[in-house]
Amino acid sequence: MNLLNRNNSVNLYMSTEKYEGRKYTIQNYDPNWVKRYNFEADNLREVIGDKILYIEHIGSTAVPGLSGKPTIDILITVKTIETADGFTDILKQQGYNFLGQYVMEGSRLNTKEKDGERLVNLHFFHKGHKHIYEMLHLRSYLRSHPETVNEYSQLKFDLVERYPDDYGSYRKYKDAWMNKLKNKL
Repeated sequence: MNLLNRNNSVNLYMSTEKYEGRKYTIQNYDPNWVKRYNFEADNLREVIGDKILYIEHIGSTAVPGLSGKPTIDILITVKTIETADGFTDILKQQGYNFLGQYVMEGSRLNTKEKDGERLVNLHFFHKGHKHIYEMLHLRSYLRSHPETVNEYSQLKFDLVERYPDDYGSYRKYKDAWMNKLKNKL
């Protein structure tokens, strides 16, 4: 699944406008990512706990050995997506910015940043949303397939080297690789 051998005219459509100017880094897996997740999850349970159906650590920081951006991705499942809309003020007090339906229809995204660095992506989905299963299935697959983790890590380092100041292009090629993987699962 090596996309880097293709030239820049790869026929992949993805708007990169929302990523314009976004800084990013890729680093080797850090066991402290789990501690950061646990700290954040405990805090979220404290401030909105009775409305949370499930809370999960997702994304690259949730897969031992996987390199990635040092941004903790958290998935919170709620009864209805409107429930998540009611958390905007309390999450703002916790340092989160509300980005709304940013990822896909039926979702909400809140982010926490410090000094221009994205620390946390907080994803809300309603119970039964099909993307929940996809994210958790992918995480489980990666946790049990170290050869895929190594390939994916190398891709990320190759992409950051090729596109150090172009997060949109990094995402385009990374997402294309990931979509090929998902289609195999």
